Amino acid sequence: MLLRDKNVFSIQEVDYAILEPNGKLSVLKKQEEENPTKKDMQIPVQERLYLPSELIVDGKIVKRNLKELHLNREWLEERIKSYGMQSVQEVFFAELQSDGSLFLDKKQ
Repeated sequence: MLLRDKNVFSIQEVDYAILEPNGKLSVLKKQEEENPTKKDMQIPVQERLYLPSELIVDGKIVKRNLKELHLNREWLEERIKSYGMQSVQEVFFAELQSDGSLFLDKKQ
């Protein structure tokens, strides 16, 4: 069970495992079983501009998040209009994505 918690389904995938004093299992997979990273695959990555954050929840603006992100209501309203909606009242949920785009869920 502890191996499966580490996404290991066969003992053959394990190079080394340690049962820690706290009861958790640390697993070092065999190199050929490890997942490749974007760096390994030489895939370019885009730097994160933001930590994904909720801007509208249940139709209400989360002012604290706007302030922490150094954004304002006018910016948010402009972005909402660019998605074809007329006002904040039409939005059920909005989340700022790490690349600066918005995910919007319109009220039903």
